[in-house]
Order: sequence, then C-alpha cells, then structure tokens
Amino acid sequence: MRHRLLASLLLMVAGHAGAADTSAWDKAVVEPAAARLARPTEVQYNWQEQELAMFVQLDPATIQQREYDDGSTPMSEIRFEKLDVDEWCRAARSFGAKQIIFMLAHSGGFCMWPSSTTQYHIGNTPYKGGGGDVVKEFAAACRRHGINAGFYLWLPHPSTAAVDNSLAYHKLDKVRTWEESNRVLATRVEEVIDRLGSDLVTEIWIDQPIKCAIGDLIARRAPRAVIFAVGSRDPLPTIRWPGNEQGRVAYPAWSTVDKARLMSEPANQVEADRRQAYGNENPDGDYWAPFECDVPLHEHFWHMRPAALLHRRTTEQLMECYEQSVGRNSFLVLNCAPQADGSVHPDDLARYAEFGAEIRRRFGQPLAKVEQVASDLVTLDLGSPRTIGYVDLWEDYRHGHRIRSFVIEGFDGKSWVVLFDGTAVGRRMLARCEPIAVSQVRVRVTGSVGTPLIRRFQVHAPAGAR
Repeated sequence: MRHRLLASLLLMVAGHAGAADTSAWDKAVVEPAAARLARPTEVQYNWQEQELAMFVQLDPATIQQREYDDGSTPMSEIRFEKLDVDEWCRAARSFGAKQIIFMLAHSGGFCMWPSSTTQYHIGNTPYKGGGGDVVKEFAAACRRHGINAGFYLWLPHPSTAAVDNSLAYHKLDKVRTWEESNRVLATRVEEVIDRLGSDLVTEIWIDQPIKCAIGDLIARRAPRAVIFAVGSRDPLPTIRWPGNEQGRVAYPAWSTVDKARLMSEPANQVEADRRQAYGNENPDGDYWAPFECDVPLHEHFWHMRPAALLHRRTTEQLMECYEQSVGRNSFLVLNCAPQADGSVHPDDLARYAEFGAEIRRRFGQPLAKVEQVASDLVTLDLGSPRTIGYVDLWEDYRHGHRIRSFVIEGFDGKSWVVLFDGTAVGRRMLARCEPIAVSQVRVRVTGSVGTPLIRRFQVHAPAGAR
C-alpha cells in the first residue's frame, strides 16, 4: 500500500515530470533483499549506456570481393586511396553511435598498421606512399569527433590447428603453436593500444579466442574496455553474443549468466558459441554479461562488393533491429563496409543518416514520462486521450535485475487495457503495442527482488505518426 500511495503522488500531466521521492529511492537502493543480485561494473554500465556502435570491416578481402582474405591480392594493389576515417566518424554520429569498432586484423592476418608481427601490413603497401598507419588515423579521428574506439583482432591459428566451425579461411599468419599465437596476439594488442591510447578503448573483440591467454595484459592496458570473446576464459568475456548476426535478441534477454558456464572449457568454438547464445542466461545468475547484437547493413555481406548493394537493409528493418536489441536490454553494432578504394558508398551514408533520424523521430519526444521512482506501481496521466504505439520501461540496472514480471496497462475511458505483459527490463524494455487512445498508462510490477527501481517510464506515438 505504501508503494501505491507513493505512485499516486507521481502522476504525469501532459508529459511534464513530477518530483521524485529521493528518500524512498535511496532507501530502496540499499535494501538487503536485493543485495545478492549480480550487477554491472562501471565499465559495463558506461559501455551499455552508449546504446549503439558502428563496426568497420575493410581489408584485402574487400578488394577480392570475398568475406575472407585468401592472400591473392598483391601488396602493390592494396591502395585504399579514398579511405577517410573522418567519414567513418560522421557516419557513426549520424545514427547516434558513440563507439566505432575497427577490424584491425581478420583471419587473413593483414594488419591495418605497421606491425612487427608480420610483413603483411599496411606499411608495405602503396597506401600513403608506404607511410600509412590507419590505426593512428582512426584514433585521431575518434578524438576529433568525440567517439570511443573499439578494435577487433583474430586470434591467429597455428597451421596445424583444425578448423572447428563452418568458416573457410586461409591461415596466412605463419604460427606453429598456440603459445606462439598468443605471443603474436599480445604484441598486436600492445601495438594497437599504443596507437589508440588506453583512455579511448571501450571494447575489445577477439574472434575465435578459445585458446586465448592475454587477460592480464588487457586488464592492464585497457581498463575501460568490455571484452567480447566467445569461449575465452583468459580474458573472461564481459559481454555476450546472442547467437545470430541479425541485430536482435529474443525476449526476455537477461544480462546475467552462471559464471561456471563461461569458465568451463568448451570442446570447440561451435560449443563456445552455443554457451553464450540466447537461452543460457539466468535472472539469478552470479555473473553480469549483457548481450551485444551485431548486424551488417547489407544482409549477409560484411565486406563490400557489388552484390551487397542489392541487399541494403531498409530504414524500417534497421528500426526493427534497434527495437529488438536496444529495446530488449541489449546493445546494437551496425556494420560499415567501405568499398575497395576505402570510401563509404554514398547510399550507405544516406541510410545511416535516415536510421538516426528515424530513431530521434520515433523516440526523441515521448508523449509522457516519469523518472526515478522506487515503487511497484507508477502511473502516467496524459491529460486527455492520446494515441500511443510504444511503451518504454527502463530499470536502474546498476542495482541488478530487480524487476522479474510486470504489466503495462492503458485507461481507454472505460477500463484498463493490457498493453504489454513482460518479465525482463534491465536497461530498457521497448515494446510496440496496437495503437490505442488512452488518457493514462500505468506499470504494475507483479514480481520483484526488493523494491523496483524504475529509472524511466514513458510512452510514444505509433511508428507512423507525424
């Protein structure tokens, strides 16, 4: 009853926020009942607050019109004469991304900086007269544009190592043992962070990492970075892959998992992928590792080639990705595939801008909202009947997954109508509902660990409203 009385004092009128009861909030935060819950680190919290990132995938495979570099491109033909890292940053900012993850060495082993680990690098090509270092350029551009940096490295596989998944790639890095592989990876991480700066790095993505052993190095050199490394135990991943490259995760998506599941050694990379994928999370798990959803702008094409241009996702398809990733307590990474000359196709640039504009149009001006309420019942008063199409609930996930079940209802003038019935909230639960004219909207938390901490509750007009 105390919570319901509190909620009645927090009614929203025409979208203007009421005064939050800070004393009730402060008391709820330290409740013993919720002390056992797993919680994000500051690094994980800062990363997820970004919502969106852009991935940049460019190497000799683009010139070859392939997905994986086969080493067939002569070094003299790797020119990237129109590569513009500022263009990448402008594209990222146009759709709201606050981080760019740059693929620096994929399975082919070509390094986008002059690396001491190989002769197969940008410094031995005609790019900028042989004096190019794309990682340094990337770091400078990110700082100019106020964007955080992430980077992707493939763990080199020894020539005798079996291929344990469906990828058909060429082992162009000449390493003989897993120990040598780790030395190469460690050197590359050091070289990259020397160029980027530890303060700029907010994500490190290590592909095929089940034999990885560089956790101490990453902890020392990149203390602000989350780790995406499916199957690794050194470092242990702090974000997870949902099991698809479609930019979405099923609902509900909890950020917690049993640590023992991540710590046990998988038989191969395929098994490691399955262990992290959607369906293995547990709201009472003891380890916090939220999902990162990745998706190419061109369906099924991560590298640019002419056929990719026929498969560019529409703005509406990108919005579905946003709603089913960011709107399901996850993070979204959208790929950018520059052309063989290094430039981004102008129609891709336009689509990124259209995506960002639609996010702002749809969700930038809620019809009503309330913030920071510690209660199991919160009501928004819209003043008069308004047609809504989205309900949008945020939990203060710094204090764990407290909300376990809830119902959102709208008052249509005669009765309360159920708009959404859910479980997980986490950072954000964004759901479409059938357009309906209502004068009030409320959330009733029907199951929780301790008092629910509602960071924000808001509603939006239908997708097609102008």
